[in-house]
Parts: sequence; structure tokens; C-alpha cells
Amino acid sequence: MNTEYKKQIVNVMKLRLFIPFILVIFVAGGLIAGLSAKNSAVPPSPLVGKSVPDFDLPSLTERDARLNQNVFHGEVSLLNVWASWCGICKKEHPYLTQLSKEQGVNLIGLNYRDDKYAALDVLDQTGNPYQNIIFDPRGELALDLGVYGTPETYLVDHNGTILFRYIGALNDVVWQKHFAPLVNKLRS
Repeated sequence: MNTEYKKQIVNVMKLRLFIPFILVIFVAGGLIAGLSAKNSAVPPSPLVGKSVPDFDLPSLTERDARLNQNVFHGEVSLLNVWASWCGICKKEHPYLTQLSKEQGVNLIGLNYRDDKYAALDVLDQTGNPYQNIIFDPRGELALDLGVYGTPETYLVDHNGTILFRYIGALNDVVWQKHFAPLVNKLRS
């Protein structure tokens, strides 16, 4: 055999060794692209346009007090689903405090599947931006709302109707894009 032909065969054999590596890169790229798609797998809430589900749950902060859907009647509110064990909720907390103070937002917390004393400890350490906090240790109301996890925030009008749901942490970009236009429209 001629030497040039042998070199070509060796080169082809070397290229065949890289085919599995190239396939792994292709598959990994597809996985990364699929996982980074923003909220593409999360359908809109079926409760948008409907009233907050009926509930009767204890207050986290007021001893022996019970809360129900009437906490949403009378003014535009944000219902924020949070927990002491949620790291993203802790990052979101300063912005919720700012919203409550600067925007005058009626902020209702839904403490989700949490230990009462751990939740109260977080509020003692970081401050309480909520006007009311619904304690939902078994996730009953959260289940009725279709909560995927924490944090989630719902915009509720003065009649108790859910207008919008956002999954993830609130920040100024999210507020300006999704919530502020609706809140301003409702307030005018």
C-alpha cells in the first residue's frame, strides 16, 4: 500500500474517535437551551379572571386570628407566596419591603409549608413588609391557587379577582414590566 493512502486511513480513524464527543456537545447544548427557556413550560394560571379561592386559615403573626378571602376586598393587593426555607424569597424580601413603603402596595403574604417559628424568626430579622400573613402549613390554599413553588406573586384587584401571576422573585424590572401598568390602571 502506498504511504499516502495509509495516512488517509489513519486520519479517518482519528476523526471517528471525535464523533461521540461531538454528539455529547450537541445534546448538552440542546439541554441547556431547553432549560434556559423562560417560563416556557409554565402555563398561565387558570385562576386569572377568577376570585381568590375560599379559605379560612390562621394568621402567622396575630395569635388566634383567622384570615379568609375578605383580606383582598377593598383595595388592590399583591399575594406573595413565601417561606423561611426559600433562599430566593430572602433575596426578594428587601424589594417587597421597598414596594410596601414606597408604592403603598397592600402586600398579603402566604407563608407556604413552613415552620411557624422559623417564619416568625425571619420576619424578626428582616422586617415584615406584609399587612397580613396567611399561615398555610399544609399548602391548602397554595394547592387551590396552583402554586408551583416559592416565590410566586399574584395581583388581586379590590374585588378579590386574580388578575396576574408571576413565578419567581419580584424585582424592579419585573414590577415595571408586569405589575406597575396593571396597578396604575386599577388605581386610576
